[in-house]
Amino acid sequence: MVHPLEELNDALGSFVAQGERFGLLLTTRDEEVPLVVKALDALDEQSPPDVFFVDATPVRNGKQYADDVVRNAWAQLVEVNAERRARGQPPLAEVPGMCWSEQYTPMQRLAALIRHMLTWLPPDGDHRLIVALLPASIHDRDAHARIVGALLPFGDYEPWMTSIRVVVRDDGAVPFAATALRTAGVRNVLLYTTRVTVAGIADAIASDAANTDLSPVRRINALLQCAGFDLALGRYNAALDKYGVLYTYYDRHGVPEMKAVVVQGVGDVMFRIGRFPAARDKYLQALEIASEARSLMLIMHICAALGDADLRLQGYAEAAKTYAIGAAAAEKLGNGFARADLLEKCGQAHATLGDLRGAGEAWTQAAVTAREVSYDPRLGTVLERLRDLCARGGYHDLAADYDRELREVRRRSGA
Repeated sequence: MVHPLEELNDALGSFVAQGERFGLLLTTRDEEVPLVVKALDALDEQSPPDVFFVDATPVRNGKQYADDVVRNAWAQLVEVNAERRARGQPPLAEVPGMCWSEQYTPMQRLAALIRHMLTWLPPDGDHRLIVALLPASIHDRDAHARIVGALLPFGDYEPWMTSIRVVVRDDGAVPFAATALRTAGVRNVLLYTTRVTVAGIADAIASDAANTDLSPVRRINALLQCAGFDLALGRYNAALDKYGVLYTYYDRHGVPEMKAVVVQGVGDVMFRIGRFPAARDKYLQALEIASEARSLMLIMHICAALGDADLRLQGYAEAAKTYAIGAAAAEKLGNGFARADLLEKCGQAHATLGDLRGAGEAWTQAAVTAREVSYDPRLGTVLERLRDLCARGGYHDLAADYDRELREVRRRSGA
């Protein structure tokens, strides 16, 4: 039986090595994306002359997707340039302004980013740029289809394509891009469908965790992924065992951010089994570690979990404060989607307390943020809450305004 990682490595390795096709369209389900990312990471380690950029940002809409991919590319560049400076090497060129500008379409911004990444290749020798855009989930299929169509050329193979390989994803649950490409008779794109299972992914990761030939860092990362699978599959005792090993490792090596991740994982186990006071204690511990490490990303995620625990314990005032802290962290990170989600929950906590003014303020901020990032699903739920709140308070004109906007949002989304 062929190991699922070996099968993917063979397919991806052959695509990178060949010189006749520019693009690869992977038809894969959401649960298979981590295995594809893992296969590309392994290929990256085996191909030091090449430059890899692998991104699994979900597609909620075109603007959000371009924003997140560009931001992730910038973050990777910051790390690479820090290493280059430490070695006395000149930094790679910064991401150009066009990639950030909303004056251009998401497709234009991503195409410009990929063209710019070609400048990161060393000037001498045989080097390739491999760009893999593998969204963990595809919520806006139209936006994703336009992006795929823009990044995969329909014409003949051109000389500049020799140095670049682009991997994009089709949704294995309901394929749409692969059919369109076949119909169009695209000549420079290979099509590949992954055939693995969640169990296969878990087995592949577990084998890495037990493989003494791998570096300690790769093994501990695999163990962290195994703990996540145990949690998702309800193997709570196994998850706790692994989190104990992970905490000891990260504590010994002085990695506070990962300690916070592990402690939050323990809190998640407690939450799943209904031990909400214990979950809250762990989330508080994780939040303290994340705050000391000044990790806004962790603070945002932990506050969401801690607020949920507070709600289960009917600590509505504490929940409102916690969600507000998480929303502030999300705002600093530029993550409008998370900020809107957290503000809606903050408003719910206020409303449960009877603090209708606090609820209205939080939901109004959530609506503003959701509009800014075109987050229609969240905008719809918040507008409904604001409409009902205004109607109960006798503000019928304002309630009518919210209702009109709500109907327009539903029309856009086909609801």
